[in-house]
Order: sequence, then C-alpha cells, then structure tokens
Amino acid sequence: MAQLSELEVFRKTVYAEARGESVEGQKWVAWVIKNRARLNRQYWGGSKIKDVCLHPRQFECWNGVNDISIHEPEVYRQVCEVVDAIYHADPNDDPTNGTDHYHNPDKEGIPSWVHNCVFVKKIGNHTFYKSKS
Repeated sequence: MAQLSELEVFRKTVYAEARGESVEGQKWVAWVIKNRARLNRQYWGGSKIKDVCLHPRQFECWNGVNDISIHEPEVYRQVCEVVDAIYHADPNDDPTNGTDHYHNPDKEGIPSWVHNCVFVKKIGNHTFYKSKS
C-alpha cells in the first residue's frame, strides 16, 4: 500500500465501496472520506485521505488486502472522474453538509455507531449519517 498515492487509494476505496451505486452515491461516499480527513480524528486515521481510507476497520474493502484489483476499467474510469473532482474541491462545496458515516443496512444491519449519528440521506444501498456534535 505504501506504493499507492493518496489519490490512488481514494479512487480505489470509492471504486470498491460504491462502484455499483449511482454517481450521486459515489460522490457521497467520497465526501464521507474527505470529511473524515478534514475533521482529523485519530480514530478515523487522522488528517490524510490515504490514512483515513486505510485505517483498520473503517472501510471494509481494505480489510486484509494490500491493493484493490480493478475488474471493471470503464466503471473505474468514471469513479476516477468523480473522486478527482472531490479531491480538488473546496470543502465549502460539500453537498453532504459534513456527512461522515455511511453503511449498507442490507449487508450490515444497523451498526451500534448509528446511535451517535443523525440520519442524513439514503442513496441506493447506502444510508448516510453525520456525527452528533
């Protein structure tokens, strides 16, 4: 993983976590990652997007792997366009208003951390939340 740049890790995380979702859903997943880095919480991995993505037990796609294989190059290209725009975006352009959590209730049920969050929106298979202040 050390050989991967921050942008590559960001792209691959969104690809692995949201490749089957709409562009809007992919954007929201990317903003969750960017917002976590902006909030700079140690339990999420700190202030760097790469560290947030790779922090243990934060994003399922990185559990026990050193890289994410790209099996759908056209989907990956589209995800890269979404992620690249968000990577360079001003935090004030965040359409999620600071959303910092999401999950797929069909895969995971309702995680315990949901009780510390406020529901924001459901997009496709993902439900998005913002931490309570």
